[in-house]
Amino acid sequence: MFSNHKNWLAPVLFTALFGLFVGACVKQDFDEPPVGGNVVNITPNITIKALKALHITPEGFDYIPDSLVVGGVVVMDDRSGNYYKTLVIQDETGGIEVKFNDGYLYNQFPVGRQVYINVKGLYLTDYAGLTQIVGSLVEENGQLSGIGLTEAQVRTVVQKGTLGNAPAPKVVSISDFNDDLLSTLIRLEDVEFTKADTGKTYADPVTKSSLNRTLEDCNGLLTIIRTSGYADFAGSLTPGKKGTVTGVLGVYNGDYQLYIRDVTDVQMDSLRCGAIDPNGPGLATLDEKFDGTSNNTDIDLAGWQNIAVQGTRYWRGASFSGNKFASATAFGTTNPDPTNETWLISPPLDLKTQKTLTFTSSSGYYRHDGLTVLVSTNFNGSNFATATWTELSFAKPAPNANGYTDFVPSGNITLPVFNGKGFIAFKYVGDKTTNTTTWRFDDVKVQ
Repeated sequence: MFSNHKNWLAPVLFTALFGLFVGACVKQDFDEPPVGGNVVNITPNITIKALKALHITPEGFDYIPDSLVVGGVVVMDDRSGNYYKTLVIQDETGGIEVKFNDGYLYNQFPVGRQVYINVKGLYLTDYAGLTQIVGSLVEENGQLSGIGLTEAQVRTVVQKGTLGNAPAPKVVSISDFNDDLLSTLIRLEDVEFTKADTGKTYADPVTKSSLNRTLEDCNGLLTIIRTSGYADFAGSLTPGKKGTVTGVLGVYNGDYQLYIRDVTDVQMDSLRCGAIDPNGPGLATLDEKFDGTSNNTDIDLAGWQNIAVQGTRYWRGASFSGNKFASATAFGTTNPDPTNETWLISPPLDLKTQKTLTFTSSSGYYRHDGLTVLVSTNFNGSNFATATWTELSFAKPAPNANGYTDFVPSGNITLPVFNGKGFIAFKYVGDKTTNTTTWRFDDVKVQ
């Protein structure tokens, strides 16, 4: 029935394989007691990498007709629910998924358990490009599907070895990803969740929907963390800092994605890429022209904080005639909250000596005075709502209800002298009905 889908390996291939992998004293027969009994120590006669190479039918099934014993340490089990009825085992050459018909595998095969599998009579297949071992096939409506190893098969072909630690994850960068790393434990360092995916649940625990969250390194390279809605940490929030992520690398139709075992695999407690430590010494001078912003994109500059207090609008990058600047508006907003309030706060500034602030500003289609500039000497980088902010006076452009004004200088604004650090904030407030003026500013200097 499966003649169009099976690949029976030629005798000459197995002769070569056994010449390489089978020694006179290799144990290939699995003895009783069944799983749950005494642990064993078996010498595999094929590596995981060599076994995976026998899968030669993409999206199909390759039958394994002879006694090949593969072994590996469990690096991912189903304890957290992020993997379902699946183990990932790894040896020194690579890793592979093993599918089962029953769950709660971690009771017998937790992370760190050595596992041996006699794969004779089993099948190699792949799911969207990720190689797997399955126990049998079923045909429905002319389509073949793989079935995980049944309890009877497990008792016959699977033996458990000693329980120890999972192998140390291989430290790699996103640019190092390749198929040899698939189904192995890896670690990424100096990565962070993108701003859009910071403080979000890993998955949807209510609808049980799996979700992707995007990781970014300090070079701007991206990858995905994929999490099942059934994971017991699905409702946990992604951290907002930078650090390390440990997980098993997978692939889906050519896109690499990482699976963590639980939230302890994510250790992020460092400043984000390019961030200026608010607890470090303040900047002696500041000269921000917003050349590092992108048009119609929320501003995300090193050391600056872009905070939406009400509504969903942030300060955004904008440009005109090649000049880039910061822009905020409530015009055309569709969010349910009619009020928009957003703050763009500077990096910390050294105010132990007298400093002067200057900038330029412009308004468009004037309906209200929505731009306020403030200074704080007790903002510590995180207590935004409870810090004391003092409004600063500056020269503003003359209102123009029918278009945009030119940028006009603020004039010299004297900052307070303080034996510590200070912060400058540009605050925009507007609403979608009446107060819709667009406000822009540029060329922020403190010297």
